[in-house]
Amino acid sequence: MCSEEVLSDQPAGRGSETVATRQSILVLEDSQTQGNLISKMFVECGADVQLVSTAREFSMSPDLFDQKFSAAIIDVHFGEVSGLKLIEPVSRRWPAIVNVMMTANSTDDYAVLAEARNLGAHLVLKKPFDKVRVSDLLKDIESIQITGRPRQHVVVIDDSKTSCRIATEVLRSYGYRVSGFQTGEDAIRQLNFDHVDAVLTDLNMPGMPGEELICLVRDVWENIGIIAMSADASNKTRFKEADAFLPKPFGAEELIHTVGGVLAKDVEVLDC
Repeated sequence: MCSEEVLSDQPAGRGSETVATRQSILVLEDSQTQGNLISKMFVECGADVQLVSTAREFSMSPDLFDQKFSAAIIDVHFGEVSGLKLIEPVSRRWPAIVNVMMTANSTDDYAVLAEARNLGAHLVLKKPFDKVRVSDLLKDIESIQITGRPRQHVVVIDDSKTSCRIATEVLRSYGYRVSGFQTGEDAIRQLNFDHVDAVLTDLNMPGMPGEELICLVRDVWENIGIIAMSADASNKTRFKEADAFLPKPFGAEELIHTVGGVLAKDVEVLDC
């Protein structure tokens, strides 16, 4: 059975319900071994899958274009062909399809993935991934089909592994899509190519401090909600560039209430 998130009786994020529609997935992966593993995970999560391993097979198979697909999982490096060049023909043949760019998570791919988003890619799937991530992705695909956009995406940044993990698990249990990072630098790379609705960041971190990260996010992505976390309560009045302040330690109810409040209102652009 596919692993699924534990969901609350009071969903807060879009797509908090389990996947109800059986998806038909087109996987464009040039490695037959990886393609088979990926296909197996999607099938075990309740999807139908068609694997294509070469550009020739994609362009020359009449049976393929007669099929109906709800989503395409496109490897960024599809053999000798850039996955970017496949977004347009895939979207032209299946206008309602959800395009997902798949990457090996190399830092060299960030600029490529940013371009993929501009070309019409809806989501990003980073290798390696497991069935839990596949189940999560299927929920986002269904959310796009129903609402026109993926579930609300919250990025959590905390250099404490324990704090980051707990906040991530709580938010996921309420139906949010969540990405957790332990450095501001890694989080910024995520924001560069992936849609993000809110950032929850600790203020005191090595490397890029929370204050600098918040100012950068506000300057570049002005519509993203920002929540600052700190064990120092004085930061609540000293540092006002964030949309909300969450004192540490905090409980699950306080976390969900704060995130929900920030996502429910328009974010005011503030000067840093």
